[in-house]
Amino acid sequence: MSLWIRFEYRNQVRVGQLEGQDIRICEVEYEQFFGNPPLTDEVLKLDEVTLLSPCSPSKMIALWNNYAALADNNKLTHPETPLYLFKPPNTFAGPNAVIHHPKSYEGDVFYEGELGIVIGKTACNLQNTADGDDAIFGYTCINDVTAFGLLKEYDGFDQWSRAKGFDGFGIFGPAIATQLDWQTLEIMTRVNGEEVQHYPAKDMILSPPEIVAALSRNMTLYAGDIICCGTSVGLGPMPIDCRVEVEIAGIGCLQNRYSV
Repeated sequence: MSLWIRFEYRNQVRVGQLEGQDIRICEVEYEQFFGNPPLTDEVLKLDEVTLLSPCSPSKMIALWNNYAALADNNKLTHPETPLYLFKPPNTFAGPNAVIHHPKSYEGDVFYEGELGIVIGKTACNLQNTADGDDAIFGYTCINDVTAFGLLKEYDGFDQWSRAKGFDGFGIFGPAIATQLDWQTLEIMTRVNGEEVQHYPAKDMILSPPEIVAALSRNMTLYAGDIICCGTSVGLGPMPIDCRVEVEIAGIGCLQNRYSV
């Protein structure tokens, strides 16, 4: 297993492999990063750098209703294909970024701790799950932030894109973990240190390889694209000035603060 991070050091954005508190630098262009590039002998300390989101996706796709426990709790049918929406690039944020309450909205803003898929190469019209699995570079932590009060503001149309599309509402990081067995992972979310979500990834209705293959038949996926696998029971509102953590063993802990 390898942990890949993207960071700023001396006003330059760089990538490297995290080994404990050490970062081994990778001297390649970003486009070559997903080809398992060689590492240099240069080493930096983690506390010397500013962590950024671990990749720069062309798009973030967020799944809805993809965990059996939450679907059953809400009396929803298990879907046979991915049900999804897009989070635009203005939402993308990384570790330690502040989540700001939208000025145009007065209701609650919810956390949603999730597992994120990171695409490793161009994928289009994949016909089977083996090809879907081959297109996955690794996994990351997601906080799929949502202004839930906007969803049902208009009776005739659920406003998913509006509710999830505010600046800084698509948080991911702190690293991309490769060569993980997704079925062994557990997603934990904490608010001010209190655990509010803890659920197994294996409760997914559609697996990551199935998701990638199916989505590739709807659109071309590119290296660095993020797919949020959906959340499970325990999602809820964030109090102002709270600290939110999404942690997945083997990937790391994504920490952010929620403020006005």
